[in-house]
Amino acid sequence: MRLFTKLWNDEFGVLLSAEAVVVGTVAVVGLTTGLTVVAKSVNAELQDVAFAIRSLDQSYSIPAQEGCGARTAGSSFTQVPVEESLDDLRKAIETAEKEEKSQAERLEQKLKNENKDKKKKKDRQV
Repeated sequence: MRLFTKLWNDEFGVLLSAEAVVVGTVAVVGLTTGLTVVAKSVNAELQDVAFAIRSLDQSYSIPAQEGCGARTAGSSFTQVPVEESLDDLRKAIETAEKEEKSQAERLEQKLKNENKDKKKKKDRQV
């Protein structure tokens, strides 16, 4: 407990408020950049997983069975060729990316318009 009291009363490591603001700003910018990189990496990895799963051939065939006076019908499923399905997946990803980009552009334009409106209001008040 004495150690804690000593540290509490110690003034040798006092931070000035400007230093704290600079350190905080650098930390926030660093975290934002780092999280952006992590998000892009996670999306790329999930995309790779989607391609890998889609590359698995899930086709099957169960022949008809007959014996002891009983019959069962056979069953089968043939998967679409992997190349076609991967092309479809690529197209879906490209479409989603274009949609995301256009949405970002619309939001950016909206912010610009709002800033212009605020500036006009401010100029009218002056």
